[in-house]
Amino acid sequence: MRLRALLREAYRDTVGGTARFATFGLTLLLVLAGLAVADAAAVEQQVVAAQEFRASGAATRIIAAEGRIDPAACEVLTTVPGVSAAGAIRASGEPIVVRSLPGAPVPAYEVSPGFARVVAPNADVAAGALLSKDLADDLDAPAGTTLLTDRGEMRIAAAFDYPTDGRRAGLGYAVLAATPERTAFDECWVSAWPEIANIRALLLGTLRADGGGQEEPPQLVQLNASLGEEFGGGTTFLDRPTRAAVPVAALVALGLGYLSVRLRRLQLASALHAGVTRADAVAIQLLEAAAWAGTACVIGAGFAAVAAAALTSAESLAVFRALAGIPLAGFAGALSGAAIAAVEARERQLLRFFKER
Repeated sequence: MRLRALLREAYRDTVGGTARFATFGLTLLLVLAGLAVADAAAVEQQVVAAQEFRASGAATRIIAAEGRIDPAACEVLTTVPGVSAAGAIRASGEPIVVRSLPGAPVPAYEVSPGFARVVAPNADVAAGALLSKDLADDLDAPAGTTLLTDRGEMRIAAAFDYPTDGRRAGLGYAVLAATPERTAFDECWVSAWPEIANIRALLLGTLRADGGGQEEPPQLVQLNASLGEEFGGGTTFLDRPTRAAVPVAALVALGLGYLSVRLRRLQLASALHAGVTRADAVAIQLLEAAAWAGTACVIGAGFAAVAAAALTSAESLAVFRALAGIPLAGFAGALSGAAIAAVEARERQLLRFFKER
């Protein structure tokens, strides 16, 4: 049979109800949509957990070695793939006194220019100093404000959030002023995501080589260890309850595709008895299965897109990519099931099928 004839026959069976388009299409759609929504919720939990881990400072590692950190070596770590920010910090000596808050000297720190991106990714240190959010609120000093201090005027570039959520104390109520000096600093902070396996070696590489041999060994710490040493997102992602959504979709669709043809075994055997070739019979069944399975797949992909877009995380596109395999597996499974059932049909079974109907 020519392609036009095959399409015409499949169309007639679909429109006439013989192919049970609505029954099988709607059933598959419910399965695909349910699996997509369930897996989207599970993936969202993993994405939110990763964002919380990073936002808490758990992905920021610190090497502390007083007077032995090379700020240039620290900041060059931003060229390492995965490192989003790196910078050095040291105490500036005497606290700074703000004229509007004379009775409460504020701890002050000098930082290398790149340090601002560790605590405030969007800050421009060239525009001035950074204040912790609590201090900025107490001084009513938003970005662009100029404060009078015992060291002269100080322009505020931005405020950075540093909550008491388990991270190291020290910067919750402080002033950070960038300095271009390349003399020794006390600490190097590095934020990396995804986590880097050799981060300890990279941090040790920021130590100055002229320190002598009597110093205390450097301390390698995590900015916030309350959420664990490592995120372990790969393991939790693979262990999520809905990890089997794709094979489940394929298996259910395989069963539906097989059943859709198996219920019409008498019609299929009759067609073979009437002279329709097996290849043509299989092609017609595949076209009919493609009609209801393809419709369910497209609508199911729409459900997956809506579910991914409705999530609170900023990783909607990544979540959708993870879900796209569910409707695709459903479509492939339905066609495979229909093909298996069509190939199994035999003309000699016509009489038995007729008696069993």
